[in-house]
Amino acid sequence: MPFHVPDRHYSLYSDVARRFRSMLQRGVITGTEESTLDRWLDNFQSDEELYFAARILERLIFRSQGMIESSIDQLLHCVLPAYLRQWQLYPHPSIEVFLEALGESNASYPLRFVGVDGNKASDTGKSGVVIIRHYKRHARINKSITCRPDRLNTLPEDVRCLVFVDDMLGTGKQFKDFVRDNKLAEMEGIHMVYCPFVAFQKGVEELKKFPWLTVLPIEVLDARHQFFSESANTPGLWAVDGINTAADAREFYDQLAKDKGIPGTTRHGLDLVLGFEHSTPNNSLSLLWAESENWTPLFRR
Repeated sequence: MPFHVPDRHYSLYSDVARRFRSMLQRGVITGTEESTLDRWLDNFQSDEELYFAARILERLIFRSQGMIESSIDQLLHCVLPAYLRQWQLYPHPSIEVFLEALGESNASYPLRFVGVDGNKASDTGKSGVVIIRHYKRHARINKSITCRPDRLNTLPEDVRCLVFVDDMLGTGKQFKDFVRDNKLAEMEGIHMVYCPFVAFQKGVEELKKFPWLTVLPIEVLDARHQFFSESANTPGLWAVDGINTAADAREFYDQLAKDKGIPGTTRHGLDLVLGFEHSTPNNSLSLLWAESENWTPLFRR
């Protein structure tokens, strides 16, 4: 049977749309407006399309500003200090002293935070620049211990560790390009740590090809979080509803994207339904972020 609305789920769209609207009103979902939600929902017309929209909203993994700040705290209070102690790079007697040091103007401090991408100071729209801004604002990290990628070749001799910050590690392709473009493999005597807020497990595995790099994500997603994953109990069935097949759900999505003039997938596509307040990664379904004459996005890219 082609992709269809299961009999017992005909009320799902109204239920999910009401709950999502409530989360917008309460500030649980941020970075978009009710009017934008209305325009996005208007993209979907048939019963099958509306059911598909409900499943996307229901499965959405969203990280608000508060959650991003919590991830920064997790990195700076726990994850990063543990790594630095392991390599005798943590001379501080307490977390409080460490955080104070990060806020001081000290060009000889042995640590630098680097945003992934955004080589130039003018690249204000790049995710790496945005993430660095989050760290500066929330953790009060001093500008003197941040570094743009195009300035890595001018680091003081005192620097012994680079902390690359990012919102999302997906396929690993983007970071591999970043490694190549900035010649990271040629840098010697410096510890390198990549700390994305969210990482996809296959991307983490892909970066193990770099033995000089340590990947320390705050949150890890895997194949179970992919929108078209199959049921663990009944292979072939769509894990989301256990009734349609995963292949039929994928075919329905591809046709919908084609009809609306947006890409079905991208080079970095992972079929996730993940969004951040500041942007939506292109690892997520294009129905969330793409735009065309026939399609209004829910979140900005």
